[in-house]
Amino acid sequence: MKRLRHPGAGGKKNFAMGGPSGLQLQLTPKGGRTWVLRVSIASKRHEIGLGGYPDVPLAEARDRAREIKGKIWRGINPREERKAAQSALAAAERRGMTFRDAVEKWPHRKVGCL
Repeated sequence: MKRLRHPGAGGKKNFAMGGPSGLQLQLTPKGGRTWVLRVSIASKRHEIGLGGYPDVPLAEARDRAREIKGKIWRGINPREERKAAQSALAAAERRGMTFRDAVEKWPHRKVGCL
């Protein structure tokens, strides 16, 4: 994987990596490397990001790909699941901050304001 180089022409290039079908290493012209899983969900092709190389090694990318493919096989859309988790986290963060918390985080607050 370290020896793979972008061919120089065009945009991103994908290289199949073996293991779960659809697992690919995507190379950018500037040298970026990310793991991508190409899958079909409801008869539409999607690319799901699995993380960047070398932060995510091949073994972990394969595990993540198997997990996602298992969810698809059970009828769960992993893209919708991720969106729902992100929106739930954002809602929890919005609910969690009180006015006092906001004032205390403000860098220019005056001492004894509250």
